[in-house]
Amino acid sequence: MTRLGFGSSLTCMKNLNIRMNVNSRVVAMVCVIITCAMMPAVTLAQMQIPGVGSMLPDKAQLLEQAQKLVSDVTSMKSSGKLGAADTAKVDSLLPKATAVNNELAKPQVEPSRLAQLAGQLGDLQKQVGALKGVMP
Repeated sequence: MTRLGFGSSLTCMKNLNIRMNVNSRVVAMVCVIITCAMMPAVTLAQMQIPGVGSMLPDKAQLLEQAQKLVSDVTSMKSSGKLGAADTAKVDSLLPKATAVNNELAKPQVEPSRLAQLAGQLGDLQKQVGALKGVMP
């Protein structure tokens, strides 16, 4: 009977150890999952990814392009070489080009706004390029 009682105690101890092992494994797995989930955010916050900065347009370059665009549109307007329809297009492009130039000339431009202005500048440059192609 002692032996049966002793064996029964060992069985209980084994079951207890198994339960503790399962619980500790569950806790360890939860910790691993949480750590893995947080790592990308922490890693990205600390790490500078090459190429991401170069995807954002450079404000100084955009401003230089905008200033050249305003100058080109102004000289096209005063050249007298355009027909009436093209002169009207140039007249409508000048305030748009000036507005983009003025926005880029501000000391602080939000990155999202900078991307918007880059898009607007590109569109204006295409339109002006098309008009330059029409000029004799």
